[in-house]
Amino acid sequence: MRLNESTWRHVLAVLPAAESAVVQALAVAFVDSDDYASKSGSAWLWWPDGSQPAERCDFDGRFPPQWGMLLVMEDSALETLCVEGESCMAGLVRRLQIKPFLLQQRHILEAAGILDFIETLELATPKH
Repeated sequence: MRLNESTWRHVLAVLPAAESAVVQALAVAFVDSDDYASKSGSAWLWWPDGSQPAERCDFDGRFPPQWGMLLVMEDSALETLCVEGESCMAGLVRRLQIKPFLLQQRHILEAAGILDFIETLELATPKH
């Protein structure tokens, strides 16, 4: 099942804003698992600092420098997020329905406010 634009916008609208001051804006990119596997399709970008509205962009398997983190989403994970909200994300990560990839160094993710979001997913990040 392919979810539409309004579903993606709904999911991204419930995500928490960055709690710390943001020095550099970076996006968290959400990509459907089928699009990720084929390296073709769409990505949805969300900025934890709220500097830009969530938006769709083309995905060709590359990771632009303004992306700090990539979340590869199973359709079932998106459906669960629509119903339960962001509080279920850590469980979805543990069950591999959301696969996270860090695309920047820890200090850059921290400056972008993404480290707060990573902690809500209950992920550990190396301190080096």
